[in-house]
Amino acid sequence: MSRTQLVIAAAVLSLVALGGWAVFLSGQGLENADRWVTVVGFFVSTALAAGAVAAAWPASRSPGPARPATTDRVAGSGAAYAGEGGRANTGIEAGGDGRTAEVNRSGSATARGPGSVANTGISRMPRA
Repeated sequence: MSRTQLVIAAAVLSLVALGGWAVFLSGQGLENADRWVTVVGFFVSTALAAGAVAAAWPASRSPGPARPATTDRVAGSGAAYAGEGGRANTGIEAGGDGRTAEVNRSGSATARGPGSVANTGISRMPRA
């Protein structure tokens, strides 16, 4: 059976069960129907709560996503000037490995001319 067919079958079964429950309760009278609903509601809510705990249990035991080992930090970097296709760096050039980054009080960066690169913060480079 496909997933869609299972969902349809579950919906039809639920509607039939609810219809049968309504027919049963309508023959019980108001006071007895109230008692039945209270007792059955208690067991249904207890079963659903237990199911939720059972479903959440494996997720609470997993280690979760890996955290970066360290944070790349730059603080108080000086000025960087690159000209005529040169490179200047007073910050960090690091691989793009998903590590966190923090920059405070970086210096000014000026790049003049084609191909010039100046960095006073963090520059992520693809790993080779």
